[in-house]
Amino acid sequence: MQNLAEMYPNLTGPKNQPPDSPQLARDKVRSRVRLRGLTVLPLTLGTAHLALDSCVTGGVTRQAYFDRQLAALMIRESIPLILTENGKDFTGIEGITPVNPFA
Repeated sequence: MQNLAEMYPNLTGPKNQPPDSPQLARDKVRSRVRLRGLTVLPLTLGTAHLALDSCVTGGVTRQAYFDRQLAALMIRESIPLILTENGKDFTGIEGITPVNPFA
């Protein structure tokens, strides 16, 4: 769910030139949900608690919480690898290996 939620502001924001209209962004997000073989994992209260604990142990504040939330979900679901341009946001999280697909 988190990755789907993060798509909308990226599609409608200034990094996407020209930014998508709200309708087009909504349609793009919804189209991802219909991809065969894709499982949308729910965010749960337990995942939020794991993320908050990780923030405390890692000294994480502000928007970086969302990376910890994603990592907590990955740990819960035994997903050890994340493809991301922001590998530094996931370094030091035991059980998660960040890989930059553009490097």
